[in-house]
Amino acid sequence: MRDSKHIVVYHQGRYFKVWLYHDGRLLKPREMEQQMQRILDNTSEPQPGEARLAALTAGDRVPWARCRQAYFGRGKNKQSLDAVEKAAFFVTLDETEQGYRTEDPDTSMDSYAKSLLHGQCYDRWFDKSFTFVVFKNGKIGINAEHSWADAPIMAHLWEYVMSTDSLQLGYAEDGHCKGDTNPNIPYPTRLQWDIPGECQEVIETSLNTANLLANDVDFHSFPFVAFGKGIIKKCRTSPDAFVQLALQLAHYKDKWHRVLIASYCVKVKVWEAVPLKQER
Repeated sequence: MRDSKHIVVYHQGRYFKVWLYHDGRLLKPREMEQQMQRILDNTSEPQPGEARLAALTAGDRVPWARCRQAYFGRGKNKQSLDAVEKAAFFVTLDETEQGYRTEDPDTSMDSYAKSLLHGQCYDRWFDKSFTFVVFKNGKIGINAEHSWADAPIMAHLWEYVMSTDSLQLGYAEDGHCKGDTNPNIPYPTRLQWDIPGECQEVIETSLNTANLLANDVDFHSFPFVAFGKGIIKKCRTSPDAFVQLALQLAHYKDKWHRVLIASYCVKVKVWEAVPLKQER
């Protein structure tokens, strides 16, 4: 398997292919910023069916599978779908502003979390291993597909990204990435689609299905500052186990019945990521 050398960026209903290499090397941060700015400055309109295309990845799987076979198996649609699926990852330049606001901590965090979870159900490519979502005010987050890895993998990746950005790369005084632009780097290229009316109808049906699921999610997020993992570790307890117990206790208090782990009791299922070692 060869490494991917490009990413795909979604902005205002358009898909762009962006090469990560030039002259045999990775693009530098300022050069990547240049490529993103070129996309932001692009005023072209979405092609018919393009803007909501990713809703196919958010709805039921069978309609998406049938659409792949009928409409994405040849020609420009196959080439563009290959570009998306073979990209290193997917990037959405989101037009909304998200993030924690001190004057409205609860609502702002709820909106932030919901946006990263599903967005508008057509502006994240949910089949990709992960999508970087960059909001208009500079906040950024990740939407990750779960089948290939547990949460700690993405957590380590995000820790590396944040620490490298803050401690090694940095920014110039004018706010741009350090370094120089490079006019010789080719512009990002628009992916081309030919999406017939029948496929567009399936896209809308998938979007309606996804919206029903998204609107049924009651997600409340809030900052917890009373204590952190340090105090928990001083009690010789795993922070993860502490949270699992907290979920059990919350369910007990909410439902007012016993949830102790026993064959005659109602059991509460909580997710526990378990690294597995393959025995040979």
